[in-house]
Amino acid sequence: MLFEELHTVLGVEIKFLSDGKYSCRYALLQKKGNAITLDKHKVVEGNLKTILESLPKNYPVALTITGKGIVNKSLAVQENHTVEEIFAAAFPAIEKKDFFIQAFREAGFAWISLLRKTQLEPLLETLKQAGLKIQVVSLGAAVVLQLVDQLEIEQQLLAFDGHFIQFGQDKSLAGYRYQVIEGIQKIKIGGKQIPEAILIAYAAAFQLMLHDRLALIQADVMQITADFHVFVEHAKLKKKAGIVLFALFASLLLSFILFSYYNGENAKLMEKVGHLSSSADQLAQQQDNIAGNLALLKQLNWNGGYNYGFLLNEIGKTRPRQLWLTEIAMNDYKTDQEKSERKPSIKIAGETDNLTAVNNWIFILKEREWVKSVKLSKYQEDPQTGVYIFNLLIEY
Repeated sequence: MLFEELHTVLGVEIKFLSDGKYSCRYALLQKKGNAITLDKHKVVEGNLKTILESLPKNYPVALTITGKGIVNKSLAVQENHTVEEIFAAAFPAIEKKDFFIQAFREAGFAWISLLRKTQLEPLLETLKQAGLKIQVVSLGAAVVLQLVDQLEIEQQLLAFDGHFIQFGQDKSLAGYRYQVIEGIQKIKIGGKQIPEAILIAYAAAFQLMLHDRLALIQADVMQITADFHVFVEHAKLKKKAGIVLFALFASLLLSFILFSYYNGENAKLMEKVGHLSSSADQLAQQQDNIAGNLALLKQLNWNGGYNYGFLLNEIGKTRPRQLWLTEIAMNDYKTDQEKSERKPSIKIAGETDNLTAVNNWIFILKEREWVKSVKLSKYQEDPQTGVYIFNLLIEY
């Protein structure tokens, strides 16, 4: 996994009922080593306020929408058919722009699910304002297909909570239908039985937890998808920053040891100088010794007394969310002039889609006490992605 946040994931199924009521089923999954366990689960029915009060907070959320308003259709397709062509074949009289669409394809078969944007967008905004960290949104029961290898399926049919999923001999998708049924179905995952009502929530959390190994079954909610991409990239940056921080700490520790050694040597030299005569030759020798020690300190990159961890923390705290940092280099001297002057500096490379955010960050950095100057050394638009690439040089 990329980062600790996805070692615990909350899967949530919100089922639209009639008269403004909802049925909410959630499953909290935890990953320890190679084992995934169901830590907590619950089924709640009522209005949206009741639902929100029951949900655990501060976990990454995999949301699935089911119930009234969801339209599902399964059909045979060709391998070279695009999603647009499949949608047109499944729903020829429907305007695609009015709906969120989810398309799952497997072995010449497609399962299309859609929901009106006017029905889902207000719900997503309410959940966001309530503090839920939604990372992926799915429609209908298709997300359960992520568990097909763990489920115990009898007679090539998986039936649960009114959902009927038909499979072929090789466990590939062969059909889907929904029918209200009475009675409780037995659902087993890896030999362990779980309530059928939370199977969709379990599958949603499962696919988010293993997103780096599975192709996500998700609706085309662009803002959620974009936020999740930023979430993943930020996690990668945190991991790289941890590695860099460890390397910097080791370098700093070595520098400290060397500094202590040379500081001790310098103290010994100063003690010897105190016993020397004050002749001009002896004074010149003292000056040479001091100059040599100062040069050694400069080569050790004593960094002006600032801790690298402190500097990285300052950069992280002040960085606007609209900026993505791709590289941070401490005292990276390349030109002859830089090597000669050896001024403490930080070179930062990054990307943004917001011009104002870069200027705001420069202003914020200039206000920090440890910063001497901030220069924008590069700023240009990437014609392929439309984002802006920038380089900053901080001297301190």
